[in-house]
Amino acid sequence: MGLHLEQTSTGTRLTIDGEMTVQCAWKLRDEMLALLPREGELEVDLSGVSEIDSAGLQLMLQVKRSHGPALRFINHSPAVLQILDVGHLAAHFGDPMVIPSGERTFGQS
Repeated sequence: MGLHLEQTSTGTRLTIDGEMTVQCAWKLRDEMLALLPREGELEVDLSGVSEIDSAGLQLMLQVKRSHGPALRFINHSPAVLQILDVGHLAAHFGDPMVIPSGERTFGQS
């Protein structure tokens, strides 16, 4: 699990690499909340998330709740897209998502 913080022309971007699972969720939560500024536009890049479980999903919900509409999740990895689809939570976050063409639709056999 790794975090990378950078300033962009529109605000702050935090990139997450690795797992967002129960084994690292608490440490990741503490680090994310310490790194993310309380004001301004925030993006959390999820393209590097290799695995996510319900603890990682709870972390996403907590971070979104604490920062509100100023925070957007971007570049959802296939693992993140799958858990959002299974939990029917994509609309809850309200962030734009790109589903790669040619990919099997989640939930289909």
